[in-house]
Amino acid sequence: QAKPARDDSFICFHPTRSAMSSFHKDINCDACGQQNLAGTRYACLVCHDYDLCENCHRRRNAHPFHPMQTVLMQRDLVLQYAGNGSCPEELTIYRCPYCNQDGFSLGMLLKHARALHHDCSQKVRCPACVTFRTGRYGTHLLDWSLAMHIENAHMRFGTDVELKFKLLQYAATSHYKEIATWNADSDGAKCTICSLALGQDAGLYQFLDCGHGFHRACIETWLRDRTDGATCPSCREPNV
Repeated sequence: QAKPARDDSFICFHPTRSAMSSFHKDINCDACGQQNLAGTRYACLVCHDYDLCENCHRRRNAHPFHPMQTVLMQRDLVLQYAGNGSCPEELTIYRCPYCNQDGFSLGMLLKHARALHHDCSQKVRCPACVTFRTGRYGTHLLDWSLAMHIENAHMRFGTDVELKFKLLQYAATSHYKEIATWNADSDGAKCTICSLALGQDAGLYQFLDCGHGFHRACIETWLRDRTDGATCPSCREPNV
């Protein structure tokens, strides 16, 4: 099956200094306390919301044994990967949170995780969510395996950031459906509304923006009958 065509209506342009953030807003170094990190950020992929600045990461005695995702500033990311006006199909910027191997695109990481870490029960953070701070998993550990999260949570895309950064985020946090299929039963995922397994038929379950999955009938009833707004039954995040 052929890959879906890119939307040529998104025209790349040269970024300006005012268009992109020159620091990591609301991200602080957990070693030295620096606030709103400038420069490259290093995010731990096995700890909840743990980050280091460049200086602390260079010391190598701060958090030495955990895989750390390298996160460039928005401006630097655009200049490095799309500064010439072209938009890459894939960004090989991700690190595996299980074995620390680096240089994966999202599709490559999905294949790697399914092939080598399918039986790993360790809770980790998604390097794509960490890099682009998407949803609750920008800081939180995943509720299920990395492979299942990538397979399902990164199939759709939406953001309010600058156009160029949107294109990079799309390229780095989405993959084509034919890369892999997933049997939800093999991951042990359950619908927390009815407490039953999600099942093998992907058409029977639905994932909210926060990443939690439920039987389609269960979550549609839940969202329809809520009097306090459409929220996730697991984490209470608004479903917009």
